[in-house]
Amino acid sequence: MDDFTIDHAAGVLEVTWRPGIVIGPAELDVLANTITHFPHWHRTPMLVRLDLVRHITPSARQLLVAYRHLAPIALTGNDPVDRVLAAFITQSRSRTRYFPRTAEARTWLSSARQEEPAPELVASSSWL
Repeated sequence: MDDFTIDHAAGVLEVTWRPGIVIGPAELDVLANTITHFPHWHRTPMLVRLDLVRHITPSARQLLVAYRHLAPIALTGNDPVDRVLAAFITQSRSRTRYFPRTAEARTWLSSARQEEPAPELVASSSWL
């Protein structure tokens, strides 16, 4: 079974992690390599569904916090663990927000796309 799925629809890259996954640097590398195959990936808003992710390792958290994406990133999940994990990720240098509901996240992504673009893409680690 794959660790995640990606759907590219309505101008959004939607990443859904497999329930119960432990996300480490290797999983982020696979995600990064997959995302870069989508046209304009670095300027495309992302919706990341954390639903029932079991854990994000400390080294993976560091990579996520260091990453900067040009477009906004919305995180969703309604489990208490999802909220804790999202709290770490929202510290990233990207415009990132957490939402308990996917519909709210999509609304924010639509409005955030209209705002001024984020500073130039900077990847300060090997993750993207």
